[in-house]
Parts: sequence; structure tokens; C-alpha cells
Amino acid sequence: MTLAVVTSTIGSGWLFAPFYAARFAGPAALGAWLLGGLLAFALALVFAELGALVTSSGALAQIPLLSHGRTAGFIGGWCAWVSYLALPSIEVMAVMQYLASSVPWLTADAGAGQVLSGAGLALASLLLAVLAWINLAGVGWLARWIDGLTSWKLVVPLVVSITLMLMSGHWGNLVPLAQPVGTTLEGMVRAISSGGILFSLLGFRTAMDLAGEARQPQRTVPIAMALGLGISLLIYLLLQLAFLVAVPPDQLSAGWAALRLSAHGGPLVALALGLGLGWVGRLLLLDAVVSPTATAMAYMGAASRVGWMMGRCGLLPNVLGRINRQAVPSVALVISLALGIGLLLLGPGWQSVVSLLTATLVIALAMGPVSLAALRLQLPSSPRPYRLPWARLWCPLAFVLATWAISWCGTTSLGGAVLIVLLPAIGFVLLTLRGRQHEEPHAPLNLRQGLWWFLYLGGLVAITAWPLELAAELILLGAWALLVFPLAVRSRLSAVSPWARIGSA
Repeated sequence: MTLAVVTSTIGSGWLFAPFYAARFAGPAALGAWLLGGLLAFALALVFAELGALVTSSGALAQIPLLSHGRTAGFIGGWCAWVSYLALPSIEVMAVMQYLASSVPWLTADAGAGQVLSGAGLALASLLLAVLAWINLAGVGWLARWIDGLTSWKLVVPLVVSITLMLMSGHWGNLVPLAQPVGTTLEGMVRAISSGGILFSLLGFRTAMDLAGEARQPQRTVPIAMALGLGISLLIYLLLQLAFLVAVPPDQLSAGWAALRLSAHGGPLVALALGLGLGWVGRLLLLDAVVSPTATAMAYMGAASRVGWMMGRCGLLPNVLGRINRQAVPSVALVISLALGIGLLLLGPGWQSVVSLLTATLVIALAMGPVSLAALRLQLPSSPRPYRLPWARLWCPLAFVLATWAISWCGTTSLGGAVLIVLLPAIGFVLLTLRGRQHEEPHAPLNLRQGLWWFLYLGGLVAITAWPLELAAELILLGAWALLVFPLAVRSRLSAVSPWARIGSA
């Protein structure tokens, strides 16, 4: 289980996050990784119990439906689906941007960095289509081979980090900048959200399906979560340290925020080639194809499973619940592919998508503490292979941390994520009301149990729109989360929803 957490956490983030985190926070990026790891661990333990309770494929779509009914279930499931289908696009962007060091026409210079060119977008779309075909055709041997590259994904970042530190060693880059503490903290929170730190550390989601199968889960699940995230965090910290000391000091004359590594390819390739380390550049290019492609294929299958489960539960059109002869949710997979290609067109650069995706993903994960507290009351005697200690304190704390993380993504990304969430939710409510008059008169809406979502997200947008100091904003957001949390728990269903189809594989 520990290796499963590590494998799902080391993706394209290691190729880009050290660069963007350094631009936002400079040497304080090391502290930002520690704060991001704490936040990820707080959410991971919540989902360890939920994963042991709901072990079906696409469980992230079932959990909010189970505790709060169809409206809340649609919002939570929709967030999870959008997040999962966006991940393959981000991983493919990483592949294209790194390959551009050898094939420059794949990217174009956008000032602060490289974005995909028209040809790069076309090739990225083709790669997504190939990955969809592999999932659709059920090419099991290839999927297992790509997914089994755990050792490779661990060794390469370590080799690159140690080599960069030994061959450069500009340790003076670690001297903190002379600036107010508040400015440093703002840079750290931006590094956590927009810099890709939290995006890189949320791979624990794939481990929630394993909690119900673990031996002695009360002991092994938290240890696996802690070790898996700890090992991943140590690798990321080493990478960040290597990046900080490998940057030539003459490129920092205007500060970390002005750092540009605009040579074709990714930032680590630019550093390696600048140091004359051609073999490191080639190793990075090889890994930039292997690791993100493996992650992209895995999450494309996961996205189709979440969409399939939403179709099975009546949250999306029933056609998404169809499977082919290989037991693959074919319709959901094709739709996920189409939406993923659309995302490539909307956001041609890795970092431009990560901030919006992180906000959407953490909104989906914020439902976890609420559902766990509700299910403790709705299913008090159900067997739980793993039971979170001190859940009454841990759940509201995790909800506060998730609220902070959502706000740290910035007003633009938060506003975009809220639109992505609430506009489809309003459409779902209207279509359900219309369907109850015609096709599905017995389909419950459970609108009252889902209204807290609208209140919560509306409050987040309103608070972050004010020009507040960081400390004041954190206090206000924490108070808002603690006000909404008990309201959300009390708005649960009196009994778990039968529409959740627990036990559907």
C-alpha cells in the first residue's frame, strides 16, 4: 500500500513544481512543501476510512451521494470527475513541453514560460486518444507494464537531484530574501496552490480503494499513508533543494519571481543543459515520456470509472453507465477523452491548468470530512476496517485546511472552479425537476441536503474578493468553515441514499 501511494504521487509534478514553487516562494518553497504535506496527510486519513467503507470503483462519486443525496452527490461527483479527466491532459502537457527540447516546434514562448504550439496541441490530443484506446481495448499487459514502473519513477528523480547538487552547488541561493514575513507567507501559499505543490501531493486518492483490503487496517492504513506521503515528500524536498542550488546566481538578479527558463523543454532540462549535463537532459526526456504517460493512462481509466458510477447512480445520463465486452465503461471513457482534449485547447500550458484543477480537486475532497462525520451518525454500526481516531476534531480541522487550500488558488482560479461546479449543479437541479414531472417522477432531488454547498462556495468567493491581509483572510475563512461544517453535517439524509448503489463494482 505504501508503494501505491508513492507511485500515484510521483507524476509530472516533479518535472515542473520545483520551478514554479521557487518562482513564487524562493528558498521558502522548502517550507511550502512541508505545509502542503501536512494538508495532504490531514485529508488522506479522512479518505482512508471512507475508502474502507465504500470500496466500489468510482467511490468519490458515491460518498457524497450516500450521505447527502443527489444534489450534493452530483456536486461532489462532478468535481471529482472533472478533476480526474483533467489529470491526463496535464500529464500529456508535461510530455510535450519536455520533448520540446528535442522537437522545438511542439511549444512556443509565452513570456514567462513555454506553452504548447498548434502542432503540440495536435500531438497531445493524439496521445490522449492512444491512451483512451489502450483503456478501451482492455490491453491489460501494456497497462500493467506501464503502471509497474515504480522503481523507475523513484530512482530517476533521486539521480537528477543528487547530480544537480553535486555539479552546481550554489548554496548561497538559499539565503532568504530581505522582505516582510507576510510577503514570504503569501509566496508560500501561492507555491502550495498555483505552484503545483498540493497538486503533486494529492496522489493518495488512489490508495483509498486499498483500505478495505489491507491487513490490520487500523495499523497499516495510517502507516502506509504516512510513509507513502513521507517518502514522496522527501523526494520532492530533495528535488526542490537541488533546483534552488542549481540555478545560476546571475539569473536571480531580479529575484526568484523573475526567473525564466524559457529554453525549449522543461525547466529541469534547461538547468541540466546549462550545466553541460547532456546525459541528465536525455534521462529527463526519457522519464518525461514514461512517468507522465503512465499517470495519464491510469487517471484516464479512473475518470471513466467515476463518470460510469455517476451514470449508474443516476447523476449523469444513464448511457455513461454502459460497459463494453472488456468490462470497460466505453461511453464514459470517450466523453472523458473529448473533455480532456477540450481542456488542452483552453489551457495550453502546464501551470495555467494546475491552479484551476487544484481548486476543483480540493473542492471535491472538502466533501470528505463532511461525509465522514455524517456517515458516523448514519451508519454507526457498519464495519470499518479502518476507523479514524478523534474524528470529531480531525474532520472540522481537515475541512478548515481544505478551505484554506481552495482560497490559496487565487480569486481567478477559485471563481473559475466555482463556475465549473455550480453552473452544472444548477442545470442538474432544473433537469431533475423537469424529469420528475415526466420521465422519473420518483427520482429524489434532495435539494435541502445540498444547499450548504451553494452557501459554502458563495461565502468563499465573497471572502476572497475582499482585499485582506493573509492572516485576516485565514482567520475569516477558518471561522466560515467552522460555521458551515456543523450545518453541512446536520443537513445529511436521515438514512443513507439507496441511489448510491453501494457494492456496484
